Amino acid sequence: MWSPQEIKILNMVEVFQQKPAINQKAENQLNTLKDNIIRELTRHAPLLPPDTDTTKGQLVRGENNKGFPYLSLDIPQKFSKTEMFTYRTLFWWGHYLGFSLILKGEKLPDYLHNLLALRGSSAWANVYVATASTPWEWEQNETNFLNVSRATDEEIQQAIHTIQYIKLCRFHSMQDENFCDLDWTQAGMDSWQLLSSIAYIQD
Repeated sequence: MWSPQEIKILNMVEVFQQKPAINQKAENQLNTLKDNIIRELTRHAPLLPPDTDTTKGQLVRGENNKGFPYLSLDIPQKFSKTEMFTYRTLFWWGHYLGFSLILKGEKLPDYLHNLLALRGSSAWANVYVATASTPWEWEQNETNFLNVSRATDEEIQQAIHTIQYIKLCRFHSMQDENFCDLDWTQAGMDSWQLLSSIAYIQD
């Protein structure tokens, strides 16, 4: 038997009617951010790994990240078995708009050193570092992330040494009353410039 709540939900059609337009609006926002990042990379960029894509990028449309639809943009991006360098923007229905820098490879100790040196600035107050065993875990909770400013050096070092990658994230919750006025391009560029600062390595 169907419960009254299930019948009520079955008759809720508005989300399906509005979803295509919402996704298109989000996709337009991501493409505008992509264009701005590409321009920024031609002028001023950290030392990127060889063969890093800085012009094409990848926009992914998905229907099931833990049951919720999403859009993600990777630019710049480099993925291999031993190395990662990507800036991912994630628009996750029911959750948040997130900006993340994911790093893995032989320069990981240098990235970690720079993170520990820079994180004392007030700009890092709302940045989180991943602690999950995989960089593809996006649920924002105390199991998967540490606040960069509140964690100790030892906690951050231990986490990175255990998982062997760095993922730094900024989250903009859709439940925030200011989300509707959020400038995605400005927020994305600000996060890129801050997070990528740990990737400026002196050879």
